[in-house]
Amino acid sequence: MLIVKLETVTPLFVAGADPRGAPELRAASVRGALRYWLRALLGGVIGDQNWDALRTAEADVFGSTDNASPVVVRIRNGCPQTKSFSELVAKKPGISYLFFAARGTRNEPERSAIKAGSLFELVLSKRVGVEVGDQALHQAYAALWLLTHLGGLGARSRRGAGSLQVIETKGEHEGLLSRLPSLCISATNPSELLQELGNGLRRLRELAHTGAAGRVGIPSEFDVLHPCVCKVWVVDKSFDSWAEALDAIGQAMQQFRSRRNPDYQNVKQAIQGGNLSQPVQRAAFGLPIVFYYRSLGQKGILRGESHDRRASPLIIHITKLANGKYAIVLTVFYARLLSINERMKLKREGRPCIVVEPPDLNLIDEFLCDLPNRGAPLQEVTGW
Repeated sequence: MLIVKLETVTPLFVAGADPRGAPELRAASVRGALRYWLRALLGGVIGDQNWDALRTAEADVFGSTDNASPVVVRIRNGCPQTKSFSELVAKKPGISYLFFAARGTRNEPERSAIKAGSLFELVLSKRVGVEVGDQALHQAYAALWLLTHLGGLGARSRRGAGSLQVIETKGEHEGLLSRLPSLCISATNPSELLQELGNGLRRLRELAHTGAAGRVGIPSEFDVLHPCVCKVWVVDKSFDSWAEALDAIGQAMQQFRSRRNPDYQNVKQAIQGGNLSQPVQRAAFGLPIVFYYRSLGQKGILRGESHDRRASPLIIHITKLANGKYAIVLTVFYARLLSINERMKLKREGRPCIVVEPPDLNLIDEFLCDLPNRGAPLQEVTGW
């Protein structure tokens, strides 16, 4: 059994049956996030082509529709305090931009989040009556390391919400910590964090290798933790609070994307009745995208032909350093935006939809290259 005390570094948007209801942290949400990161880790070793091997390896840890998970995930969180969207984004335009989907509308109330700084316990244990070795628990631990160092939990987690951090561990069985990187952050500045991430990623990938490595396509079929299709950066600057860090990266993204051409004129022309003259580059940051032109009083919504949503390939994570400062970690997965041969469609008011090919991910690379010009120099995590 492994018991870890987790802290919400940034606000956590999680809910039960009603997405706009009271925040509710459930074990199923954590399990889903752990499964995602385990799949990314295994994909970097097994490859993104051998689906049967991937499903088997994933089921050996978190189960399948046919077999219960050998690893049990439990949450102990008491009664955490919450804050509304309005309270979280007051006088912080960058955070408002990143969390915009949590705002209220004419038809729906605004969302609330579990406050940053809230504490809860996560328990990972072997299922009673299931014969399983230590490997399943080790891999669940590896997925938890990735979740708490690179990812996030809940809505807007790829935009910096729901960043979690392990602040205490107990109950580890013999040999677990000696073979795997520590879950707790020891870095006190961005340069030390850079080394900590590189060492941790390298050790996890080494331990995940059980035989010959499989092939990884470029772009990959799904989010794969492999240096050829995944890049990790640390912003070479520390911040006094999570809000300061997230507001800074949010404003940088807003300034980079706002009214950016050729997308701005390209989509405006299409909404007025023309065609899309080229792929919409901004789709590289995820779908759907709502374009609204005040001068026209019209809007358009861009989605995939078969998929309404596509999570952003860019993940923003806020890390609380050991000295109480905060750092920004950026991870990009160079995976397909949509299925093979799937195009994008722009829904227009009063006009038929029009389709266009999806873009590449060059716009995300341009954004990263632009960050140093906005006071956010980057260091890439290498050697993993």
